Amino acid sequence: MLHLEIHPQTPQARHIKTIAGMLRNDALLLYPTDSGYAIGCSAASSKAINKLYALKKPIKKAFMALILPDISQATDYAKVSNFAFQILKNHTPGPYTFILPADPHIARKLDVNRPEVGIRISPSIFLKTLFENFEHPLLSTAAKIEENQAFTVPEELNLVFKSKVDIFADMGEVFIYPTSIINLVNNKIEIIRGHFP
Repeated sequence: MLHLEIHPQTPQARHIKTIAGMLRNDALLLYPTDSGYAIGCSAASSKAINKLYALKKPIKKAFMALILPDISQATDYAKVSNFAFQILKNHTPGPYTFILPADPHIARKLDVNRPEVGIRISPSIFLKTLFENFEHPLLSTAAKIEENQAFTVPEELNLVFKSKVDIFADMGEVFIYPTSIINLVNNKIEIIRGHFP
């Protein structure tokens, strides 16, 4: 595992370019978000997606979401109604995962049986900088391999994941603030977890 220490306010360009290059080559990335550490991979890499599913096998695939740089890419992966678009426009980036009808070819590519997809647009500085250097969304899930795990400090993450991921973007301690999950599939707001707005 490549361990890179990331500056929390100004992520180093050389590290971000290294991470982007490795993601293009099917790497699994352990990285910081505004809601805690996560594990992700390029949503364009079937090989990396299979690696991520194998790692998270004890936990259902439904807990994964697509991390996008902005709402302009949402229609590439989901069916976005006018109702849903306005919600996304007004509340992203933010601490929400929005459930939308999946585009059928994306559901097949991501190897999921569910007709929905989770969309997340994070205000994370790390992700903003990464997406300036990386052209694909991330398929992402919380950094845990059992339901009761909650890792916030690099030492614990390194111990658990050093043989399971390819890169660790270490930004120091990152507290866990689970996103609210909001279902917009039926053109109405259904709160699955948390609160909205």
